[in-house]
Amino acid sequence: DAFRRGDIDPADRHSGTGGYPLLVNLMLPVVHDPNSAEGRDVLGLSDAGIKVEPFRLLPGDDASCLNLYEPTNPRILGAGRNFMDAGRFAFQGSLAASDADRANPWRLLTQPIPGGAIPIAADANSMTYVLHKSLGDEMELVRGDRRIRLKFVAALADSVFQSELLMSEENFVRLFPEQQGYRVLLLDAPAAQAHSIAESIERTAADLGADAMPTAQRLAEFHAVENTYLSTFQTLGGLGLLVGTIGLAAVLLRNI
Repeated sequence: DAFRRGDIDPADRHSGTGGYPLLVNLMLPVVHDPNSAEGRDVLGLSDAGIKVEPFRLLPGDDASCLNLYEPTNPRILGAGRNFMDAGRFAFQGSLAASDADRANPWRLLTQPIPGGAIPIAADANSMTYVLHKSLGDEMELVRGDRRIRLKFVAALADSVFQSELLMSEENFVRLFPEQQGYRVLLLDAPAAQAHSIAESIERTAADLGADAMPTAQRLAEFHAVENTYLSTFQTLGGLGLLVGTIGLAAVLLRNI
């Protein structure tokens, strides 16, 4: 029961939400920078105080516990420099060798690796239990006739990024130039305005297939699966304790 996941503070910059109250997924990409006047107009964002962190997306298999099958070509996000420099989210581990990299493991995604592998980060739960990998391991991504080697250099601790792998936007653009625009957005806005902002985005960007949801809700979906497993193990453990108690009682009664 100590492993059961509970509620978190969505405003905490080092929690599983990174302090972003809203997550937006788009079926069609936003071509303009979402923080520019054109991009904000497409999304219906009139408040200049709302900051958007855009991610490029390579569609693929869901790498989270919500997928019953083992992903072979997982979704990949291209994270921008501003997002990585902010140093949000918490990490369970990394291959950092310097104090600066330990303080902000996102920096590892921008550093080249001898041998040509591409550095990536992943959620620790997805990396361990879904992809069956650990820090320092490599996996191969097949794109047509190309085979791209990815190396796990950092593991996020219980984050909203359980469905995908993350690499730097620079590497993403170089490897997947055909993927234009941004399809995943994290919004940094006052929590009290999150609901109205989500409605505005879904209404204004309906032609892009916008789906806005609270990051806390997204994280709760992952926690629900984990907590269900824990409840199952708890039930089996209780049943085992009951059977053992009855058996011990039977032995004592026979001895008496």
